[in-house]
Amino acid sequence: IQKKFNTDLAVDLGLAGVQKIYVQFRIDDKGQVQDIKTRSPYSQLEKEAERVVNKIPVMTPGMQRNTPVSVIYNLPIAFQVH
Repeated sequence: IQKKFNTDLAVDLGLAGVQKIYVQFRIDDKGQVQDIKTRSPYSQLEKEAERVVNKIPVMTPGMQRNTPVSVIYNLPIAFQVH
């Protein structure tokens, strides 16, 4: 996620310091990313976070009693703007 995130977007917005975007998503029982929710003071950073999370490859789903289940993940994205 960190390698793919376009941090230059924050520079273009004139931001400085540590920037945080909170992302919540679900890996369904087939390993696909679903239901992405982002929270940030800037909609451009939210859109970029959603774009990057959508690039996550198919994952191994969570297992409960040998049955694939969906799992919710919370992923804070933080980066320093110089």
